[in-house]
Amino acid sequence: MTKNMKALEEDANIRRRKITGKATIIFLTVMLLLTFFSKTINNFTLPKVTYETPSSGTLIKEVSDTGNVQAKIIHDQYVRSNMKVTGVTVEVGDSVKRGQTLLTLDTTDIENQLKDEQDKYAQKKLHLERLIQAGEKLEEANSPGNLLSLDKAVQTARQNLEKAQRDYDNNKILYEAGAIPANAFADGEMSLDSARMDYEIAKNNRDKAIRDNNRDIENNNRDIETTKLDIAMAERKIAELAKEVNMSTVTAPCDGIVTELYYSEGMTANTSQPLYKIADINGGFQFVATVNVSAAEYLEVGDTAEISIHSFNNRRIEGKVGQIKDNQQHIGVKKDVIIDISSEELIGGEIGTASIRKNMGSYNILVSNSAVGLDSDGHFVYILKEREGPLGNEFYVEKVSVSTGDSDNIKTAILSGINARDQVVSNSDKPLSDGSRVMLAD
Repeated sequence: MTKNMKALEEDANIRRRKITGKATIIFLTVMLLLTFFSKTINNFTLPKVTYETPSSGTLIKEVSDTGNVQAKIIHDQYVRSNMKVTGVTVEVGDSVKRGQTLLTLDTTDIENQLKDEQDKYAQKKLHLERLIQAGEKLEEANSPGNLLSLDKAVQTARQNLEKAQRDYDNNKILYEAGAIPANAFADGEMSLDSARMDYEIAKNNRDKAIRDNNRDIENNNRDIETTKLDIAMAERKIAELAKEVNMSTVTAPCDGIVTELYYSEGMTANTSQPLYKIADINGGFQFVATVNVSAAEYLEVGDTAEISIHSFNNRRIEGKVGQIKDNQQHIGVKKDVIIDISSEELIGGEIGTASIRKNMGSYNILVSNSAVGLDSDGHFVYILKEREGPLGNEFYVEKVSVSTGDSDNIKTAILSGINARDQVVSNSDKPLSDGSRVMLAD
């Protein structure tokens, strides 16, 4: 009985050990599976990155933008006063020859103004003739012959003064000798004072006559000069009106293409905008593209450009950058790049794309532009690193500060911070930070 009990107890212990062993195996298996799946699930949450090894080579900066072909010389014409348009014989886009009629204008009002100005001109000419004649008479008034009577009056007054002085001197001697009474001497003194006054009056009359006449001559000469200026102004006004009268028929100033017509028949042309604009086909063409200021910094006058004209099935035309200037609608933000081009097929207005490639130099370490970041500390890249983990190797990134050089549309030159053997992260589907675990994108 006792032996049977011991055997049963021993069997029970064996079964318990087997169950415990199986449970342990199952537990360890489950733990391993949970660990594996947790890592797999965690991996799905990690940033997926792609990386590259730095390369050496040449940076080629390409500046490209759309624009349009423009004639270098654009002719236009303004009216000097309002005129009614009586006819328009061309349309925008028409080819015209020099001297070909473009518009006709009603110049009736201008013709009437011209007649009025011509009459005013004739009046001013007559007035000038009268002033010249008056000036000749004033000059004659200062001649010795016309001053003779005044000179004679001065001479007579001087002679009377001299005689009165002699009489006074004689009377004084006689009076002092007691030969004549005091009243006789006083009469002589009064006669001398009267002679002096007459002499001064005669001189003053002569001097005043000369001064007045000289003043009249000066005023007359001033009037003559003013009238001459008025006549010159009238001549210019008449010439301008004569030109406007001749604008009854407006003709093309050159062989070209009509690019703008601002008025139609029945409208009134004014001084604020031209009648037309014509592209001179013999003056050459230029392509004008607008680019960002940052892109324009790489360009300079003389650079070679390739222009792809859309209406020519994107056929390329070579040109040279002739000018780089501020875009007037976006000063400080955009620049107009003006490229001189030549083609007999161009008429102006064609749309195209300009491409200018600039060699920025050769570098030992180049990485994709997307690999380079910028924060408050400067430029940086992420280097892909590998380390041992609990369940095998794992990847992480290390943030490295770098010094950058030039860049083009694809690559950036790295001057210091990394070497040619580093694995540089070029793209990530999530934000990265120093030490972040990552997984490689497929």
